Amino acid sequence: MSTVVVGFDGSGLARQAVFFGAEEASRRGAALQVVHAVRAPLPEPVFTPMSIPVPEFVTEETMSRAAADHLTELAAEIRQNWPDLAVAAHVRIGRPVDVLATEPGDLLVLGSSGRTGIAEMFLGSTAVELVSTGGRPVIVTRSGPRDGRVVVGVDGSETSTDAIAFAFEHAARHGRELLAVHAWNDVGWAELPEQDFDHVRVDLAKVLDEHLAPHAARWPDVHVAQEVAFDAPARALLQAADGAALIAVGSHGRGAMRRAILGSVSHAVLHHAPCPVAVVHRR
Repeated sequence: MSTVVVGFDGSGLARQAVFFGAEEASRRGAALQVVHAVRAPLPEPVFTPMSIPVPEFVTEETMSRAAADHLTELAAEIRQNWPDLAVAAHVRIGRPVDVLATEPGDLLVLGSSGRTGIAEMFLGSTAVELVSTGGRPVIVTRSGPRDGRVVVGVDGSETSTDAIAFAFEHAARHGRELLAVHAWNDVGWAELPEQDFDHVRVDLAKVLDEHLAPHAARWPDVHVAQEVAFDAPARALLQAADGAALIAVGSHGRGAMRRAILGSVSHAVLHHAPCPVAVVHRR
């Protein structure tokens, strides 16, 4: 049986991610694994940024016990709402990034933990690092499941192909329509004569058809809409994401830096999309 892993830290956003993951696991016929990673206390002396000593009773054991109690209540609530779902909840010791990166599963679901409007802080470091590690798809939620279509970015790359497959499967499972967006932002496009725009649009629509055809044949019940946008890819996708249930993008990076690992488009969508975002790495 496949497994959906959800990272939990006690926050309201993480709680929303757990219920998103439970619904996704139920529709996949998968098991749900909720993991709360507890950091070991820092060595003495320990002070907060306000120079207030941390109480001595805050130990690894007390932190783990409190987390376990919280998970027990959460698991009971999940079983009440999804009685047929196989649910497991565990407390692990260590950095959330290290723990969740090594937790076996086919899909990782995280809550966006940001509290500010600064782009780099919008997600929180844990979500950014885990999305960048590669391997399985990662969904970053910003709300519970919502109505709306599934949006996928198409650019002809290998990771884009995997993102298309992920988007079709998600749309089929949830009974959603699919919008495939291909943005053409080539140098000098703004100077094209009006009549040439129509020719370019027709050519790009044909390319889009070619990329979607194998997946549309596999999932014939998914209604597919296509959009060719003469705009920056990130901006076109973010506009399409308004009111969407999910947006899926491929991660194109090859380097070691976070921006390079994600690619500029997926990085922008991940930080600014108003809906849940699935980042799909090359298998």
